[in-house]
Amino acid sequence: MIIETKKDTHASGFGGYWPNIYHGNGISKDGQLFKKIIDADSKEGYKEQNPKDADLTILTWSVKGETTLLEECFERKGIRDSLVVINIKKPFNWLDKIKTIYEYLPYVKTKYVMALDSTDIIVSTDGDGRGKLWSNIIEVLEIMACKMLWNAEKRSWPTKGRGMSSMMLHQRNELKKIEKFEEDVYRDFGNSDYCRLNSGAFIGLTEYVTEFYHTVWNDYAKEFYNDGVDENLFGGDQGFIRLVQRIAFPDTLIDYRCRIFHTFVDVEEGEVNIYD
Repeated sequence: MIIETKKDTHASGFGGYWPNIYHGNGISKDGQLFKKIIDADSKEGYKEQNPKDADLTILTWSVKGETTLLEECFERKGIRDSLVVINIKKPFNWLDKIKTIYEYLPYVKTKYVMALDSTDIIVSTDGDGRGKLWSNIIEVLEIMACKMLWNAEKRSWPTKGRGMSSMMLHQRNELKKIEKFEEDVYRDFGNSDYCRLNSGAFIGLTEYVTEFYHTVWNDYAKEFYNDGVDENLFGGDQGFIRLVQRIAFPDTLIDYRCRIFHTFVDVEEGEVNIYD
């Protein structure tokens, strides 16, 4: 299965690209478009390349004993054992996504590392790409000429009035600057509606990603860890990661052309073509 972004509806004008990682972020997880995508993928049974063959480690998070959408997808493709599942506990602390990956990264030995949310992401590709999915994704990363590439979305989260605690005054002021940065770089210059960082998926060079998370955890998130059970503290982990964008640019980019990742909040069915 592939999803083609229509040229006449994609704001960036780079129509014809199809991502390989589909993210039903936020409310789109329960929408008809993402349900259609899940249904199409569930009928596929081809065997995919092991990520390690592409020098890639893939991480995710899950509560012990639960089976997630991502794990089911990897199972169908014969690569379930390649997925590194980091256990998290309930009640869920949103900052565990930052803390646990920061702690795990020193053990990653591959050149590249990817992290994917487990409950609302699937991966797929077309007939020509089957069996070399991860190698193709890394090739796109290298073409993008960055060290870390994040998922991109249309909607800003957190933002003024949504997903932010009133006590986060400094962070709220900094986020205004980040929103302006995203608009200048990705919406206006890049000519794309997919101009907001989404923290549900990334790929990057392991050495660089390790440094990135060292900064996010120690300089931005660590002091708020005990309050992390409240997603509306600062948009879960996403607010803290977004704050690092300006200092990390251009080594860190978002996938504003939807070359690898595709989110679905505020995306209508008429914007994409789905091919089984």
